[in-house]
Amino acid sequence: MKTPKFWDKKDSKLGKALTPFGAVYAWTVAHRLAHKHPYQAKMPVVCVGNISVGGTGKTPVCLALMKLFQEHGQSPWFLNHGYRAAQQSVLVDRKTHSALDVGDEALLLSEIASTIVDSARARGAQLAEKWGAPLLIMDDGFQNPSLVKTFSFVVVDGSKGFGNERVLPAGPLREPVLKGLKRADAVILVGQDDWGVQNYLKQNKVDLPVLTGKFVPEKADLEKLKGKKAFAFAGIGNPQKFFDMLSSEGVQVVQKQFFPDHYFYTRFDIEDLKKKAKGAVLTTTSKDWVKIPPEMQDGLVQIRGNFEFSSPEDVWNLLKEIL
Repeated sequence: MKTPKFWDKKDSKLGKALTPFGAVYAWTVAHRLAHKHPYQAKMPVVCVGNISVGGTGKTPVCLALMKLFQEHGQSPWFLNHGYRAAQQSVLVDRKTHSALDVGDEALLLSEIASTIVDSARARGAQLAEKWGAPLLIMDDGFQNPSLVKTFSFVVVDGSKGFGNERVLPAGPLREPVLKGLKRADAVILVGQDDWGVQNYLKQNKVDLPVLTGKFVPEKADLEKLKGKKAFAFAGIGNPQKFFDMLSSEGVQVVQKQFFPDHYFYTRFDIEDLKKKAKGAVLTTTSKDWVKIPPEMQDGLVQIRGNFEFSSPEDVWNLLKEIL
């Protein structure tokens, strides 16, 4: 989605005017967290969440954590809420489930590990127990009070940071930053720290480990666009990050189109994009790719990639303590 521009401006008059509504929203989150009796799962639960709305990069971080666990001989499962999923409380089967059935994120997660879809996180954890999962990595759910988290990562986009530091709808925050960070065990900073997140944490005496990393696209996919004009489209939390990444990799992006987050493409959408492209190569993200009808994928280029930690050993030193 394209977030409102005033969310990035601390002196915005509109942000200030909406602050009372943000206070109400923050109160509802705090009240829900304080009055819920969370379920204690039989296995450790690692939560990967955020404080801001939008695409901070939670799912790529979940995949990176899973690979780190697997490299050390562990076999966690994923727990995903399945945004707009037609089915709930299911173990994803890539042979029979589509993105419409279980959601785009769950389908991507299931490529490397067993994945349970359930918007009721406690129920999802109970299903994982039934199937014998030794550990859960929960994609999103930092503000969800129904399940006890053993360890919580807060993912922050270095380019956006905490925006204007105001709560919805006055700003991008789901809750006040410092209040949320009191429940966190570590911060994962994605990309360049243009906003000044690390300085903000120091100024506010937030004593949490700060882990850094970046998204690295597949070179083989970028090669398919070398010397060609590209029409980039995306329906993710922050499409501009995808467009900027392409440009930084030398891709000649001549057109771009935004779609709502978690958007499911129809044949008409793709046919319309192909007409608009006028010879340019249509390219999109992996998250979008799984929502495009297979028969319409011909001629499109999917840009895959991985989130890579700057210091994987520091991440593992935190994770191994919970095993």
